[in-house]
Amino acid sequence: MKLFPVHSILWSSLLVLCASQNETEASNPDVCQAKYPSGDIYDHSTSEQEHYVEKDEVDENNFRCLLYPTNILNCSWSFPTLQKDAQIFVNISVCDDHGAGHSLNLSSEERVGSMSSILHAHKELNVILCFNITLHDKWTVYASPFDINMLEVLSPPQNISASVKNEGLVVTWGLPHSHIDPNPHCFEYQLDMGDKERSKNLTDQLSYTEPNPDPTSTYNVRMRTRKSHGCQESSQWSDWSRAVTVKQSFYKLNTLVIISISLGIPMILLAALLLVRHQRVAKVLFPPIPCPPPKYKYFLEKNDTFNLFHPAPSAEPVEEITEVEDTEQKP
Repeated sequence: MKLFPVHSILWSSLLVLCASQNETEASNPDVCQAKYPSGDIYDHSTSEQEHYVEKDEVDENNFRCLLYPTNILNCSWSFPTLQKDAQIFVNISVCDDHGAGHSLNLSSEERVGSMSSILHAHKELNVILCFNITLHDKWTVYASPFDINMLEVLSPPQNISASVKNEGLVVTWGLPHSHIDPNPHCFEYQLDMGDKERSKNLTDQLSYTEPNPDPTSTYNVRMRTRKSHGCQESSQWSDWSRAVTVKQSFYKLNTLVIISISLGIPMILLAALLLVRHQRVAKVLFPPIPCPPPKYKYFLEKNDTFNLFHPAPSAEPVEEITEVEDTEQKP
């Protein structure tokens, strides 16, 4: 679209006026003193009553502000569907519950962009994101406030520990740090054990037990947290915590396993010995029954045990005769 020189000058003047108007709104205390409730979009000011420029294009899904644990505030926005001739000017104001506020001196004219700044986080912190949208000779300033509950991105859970107890992998953790000290029931957690399974979603608890862990596996336990939808809508997950490594270096034997090993090993050794020396062991364990000679079978069959042996003949007395001769000589 081509503009004539006069129109170009007028258009430039209008942009300067809009920018000045937006800067005035951002630094004006009434932006904070309006005390808009968080979580909605408000028509802060307009050049013409009952006429709001590009109101349908200003949706809460198009922008967001987050305050990270490092106290870095990041606000991002995206308005790709604005009319070609529309201009946008973005500004951030920081307020507290007393209505006092100041501008971060952060501004942008990009339709898609982001801005960051370091803030001192506290319970009364409120951030107002203002959009001054100009189309031709009309403009509207939209304001979207964020309180600390909407801004805060939590830190990972504290004091994470993991160990094997009673044949289960026990994981315990503490409450995450928060600037507003919400109810412990407001936190939900994701537990990743590094075992290629989906992360486990846990709520309203500070411990979890994984039954029957694999004794050959190494578990790298890590967690992250956020506020539940009942306490904060569209809550952002925290970063993952550092992994806690659990490696089982031993296998806990129960009584049945010990008895099985005690009886099984001797039986296996005995079976091996029998296979190697079967014949010799068989003769020792089962000796052959002796068989009597054939000449004794008859007597055994007759059951005449008294005639098994012939009696020895009785010895007859030997008579010894001695002859005496008279050898006396005659005279």
